[in-house]
Amino acid sequence: MDAGTDRREFLKRFASGVAVVGSGAGSLTLPGCGTDGPNSQERPGSLQDLSRDDPRWQEVRDQFLLEPGYAYLNTAGLGPSPRSVITAHQEAWERLERRCETGHGERAGIRTKAAAFLGCAEDEFAFTRSATEGMNLVARGLSLEAGDQVLMTTHEHPGGAMPWFAVQEDVEITIDTFDPGSGGEDTLNRFEDALTASTRVVMVSHVTCTTGMVLPVEEMAGLCRDRGIVLVLDGAQAPGQIPVNLNESGCDFYVASGHKFLTGPKGTGFLYVRDEMLDRWKPSYVGAYSDTGFDLASGGFERVRSASGSEYGTRSTPLLVGFGTAFDFLTTLGMGAVVARGGYLASMMREGLEPLSGVEVITPRNVGAAILSFRLPESGGNPWDWCNRLRADHGLRLRPVSEAGLMAVRASVHIFNTEEEVRRLVDALGSLL
Repeated sequence: MDAGTDRREFLKRFASGVAVVGSGAGSLTLPGCGTDGPNSQERPGSLQDLSRDDPRWQEVRDQFLLEPGYAYLNTAGLGPSPRSVITAHQEAWERLERRCETGHGERAGIRTKAAAFLGCAEDEFAFTRSATEGMNLVARGLSLEAGDQVLMTTHEHPGGAMPWFAVQEDVEITIDTFDPGSGGEDTLNRFEDALTASTRVVMVSHVTCTTGMVLPVEEMAGLCRDRGIVLVLDGAQAPGQIPVNLNESGCDFYVASGHKFLTGPKGTGFLYVRDEMLDRWKPSYVGAYSDTGFDLASGGFERVRSASGSEYGTRSTPLLVGFGTAFDFLTTLGMGAVVARGGYLASMMREGLEPLSGVEVITPRNVGAAILSFRLPESGGNPWDWCNRLRADHGLRLRPVSEAGLMAVRASVHIFNTEEEVRRLVDALGSLL
């Protein structure tokens, strides 16, 4: 059986028995998830629980090119793409090269697919090359003034935070932070206390890169809306890990990468701009595809009223074709099954690590999904030492967490990970401790 036929058979079999979410993270009410469409949290099927080691998860694993015996536990940093995404990208590249075409006309269908998956209108959606590019577009397009406050958590990724500090170099805005606490009401209370009369923008992560905490973004959006504050969400860790409905989240802007839990090609991402913000926000860079009318002789220039106005110039259509295939891949699995699988493996990991002497799990309970962060004894070295040892001696790929001074180690699981890999991590740490 060739790879294409094998993939089609896998997708057909998986779709015929996709899970009803019933355990792990699937039992949580995750903020900003929504309930309709292919990105919904539940999807009926013949199995009551597909989160555990059903043989079909091995078929999912087989769609990825990961080396046998290599346990990749760092999707929150960089996620692998399945064979279908790689093939779609390569085939589109070769097809367009035969006549040296850009293929820009193909964006529309991919945009339709992505907007449906993420719960927004097509005019509110733009392709970017990363979450960081999207955040720069937002920060530079809001025309902030001296004295305006931007509020963020102490757990932000540099890619989400730095664009605002770059704005501060040009405009004397103030940037303040608050600790997100333990999630839920605690986070909301800390957030509300940090708001001031000068707060103009709130920029927070939907899911923190540090501990994998899912922030109560819908409630935060309500507080912002009541005060006329713009809410910007760094969603680098969320889509593909948990269901995301952009319109229902209540945010004004949302940025994310395609190369993490979405399983898309490296160099893909998206920007969401709520319709009400399209007349206020102006992309800093424009060019071909940014206008509805331009005449050099008369000086006439009319911007397109859609987020896609930021997609100026020549873009890589093959990358976007691969990105669209990634949405197909997750849609076929169903986000209900994805959430259940990630939650189950993360819960299994927590149950194995918490009893180990010297391990301190710092991801709060009941507000996480598929990311678990924990501290290890300093006697064994710093987090980089621990990660290097686990990778070199045990074939386990994790990531150090230095943000917010946590000095921890982060493990992030996804649909291609297995129970055996989780047990290997627990056993390895047990032997080292």
